[in-house]
Amino acid sequence: MIIWRDGDFIDGRGAVSIDDRGWLIGDALFETILVERGAPAFLDRHLARMRNGCRALGIDRDLYEDEIRAAIATLARKNALSNRAACRLTISRSGGPRGLAPNASARPVLFVTLSAAASSPDFLRVIVSARRRWTGASTNGFKCAGAYAENILARAEAAARGADEAIMLNEAGRVACAASANLFVVADGRLTTPALSEGAMPGVVRSILIEEAGALGIECLEGLMTPGDLLRGVLLITNSIAGPVRSALDGAPGFSGGETVGHLIAAYERRLRSEFSSRTEGRA
Repeated sequence: MIIWRDGDFIDGRGAVSIDDRGWLIGDALFETILVERGAPAFLDRHLARMRNGCRALGIDRDLYEDEIRAAIATLARKNALSNRAACRLTISRSGGPRGLAPNASARPVLFVTLSAAASSPDFLRVIVSARRRWTGASTNGFKCAGAYAENILARAEAAARGADEAIMLNEAGRVACAASANLFVVADGRLTTPALSEGAMPGVVRSILIEEAGALGIECLEGLMTPGDLLRGVLLITNSIAGPVRSALDGAPGFSGGETVGHLIAAYERRLRSEFSSRTEGRA
C-alpha cells in the first residue's frame, strides 16, 4: 500500500517510527472518511472535528483541506482504488523521551491512507454491550486512538455474540452511542438520539441526518435514552462509511420504519450524491 506521510508518498511498510507515541501509548487522533472515485465525502466536517481533537490534545498541526483532498485523489490513483474506499487520516506525535507527558521535541506526523470499502449493509444486528462510555471524558468529542479500548472490547463482545455492532451505555446506564457509530430511534414520525452530553460522539453523519430531518419537517429530539427506548421504533446506526443503516437489537422484533425512515435514508443519499458530484465535477 502506498500512503501519504507529511507530504511524501511512501510504502506503508515501515511508515511508523519505533518512537511514535501513537503506536506506543495511543497519543494520536484520527478520522475515517468515505471516498468515491478519489473524492472524500464531507471532508470539511471531518477536519473541523480533527482540529478540535488537536486542540484538546495540545497538538499543533495545520490541516489544509486542499492538500489533504489532493493527497486522497493521488492515493486513489496510486493504489488503483477507483470506486468506493475508506480514507483514514491519522495525526500522531512522534519522538521525544519515553514517558506519558509529551516532550517539546515530539512532533506531530500526519498520515493519509486509503483502502477498499465494501458496500453499505442493508441491516445490522446489534447488542447492548457491558462496556461503558464515560460522559465526562475529554476525548468524547473526537476520535482519540488512546481512548478506543472500550470500543474495541464492545465490538469484540458483539462479534462473540454473532452481532454486527454494540451499543454502549454511559455510567448512568443510559444510551450513549454505538462502538463505532451514532444511533437514532425512529418512532411515531420523529427522530430521537442521545445528546452529546450523554457521551455520544459528535458524528458527521449524525449532524447531517439531523439537518435533513429538519428540512423534511421531522422532529428530532436530542436527550436522554434508556435501553428500553431502543425497542420502541426503528433503530438507525450511522457512521461515515456505512451511512444510516436499519438495525435492531439481537432477538428483538424488527420494524419496517414506514415512510419516515425511508425519507431520512433517501435524504442522506441525496446529500451524499450531491457532495460527490460537486467534488468530482470541480476536480474535472
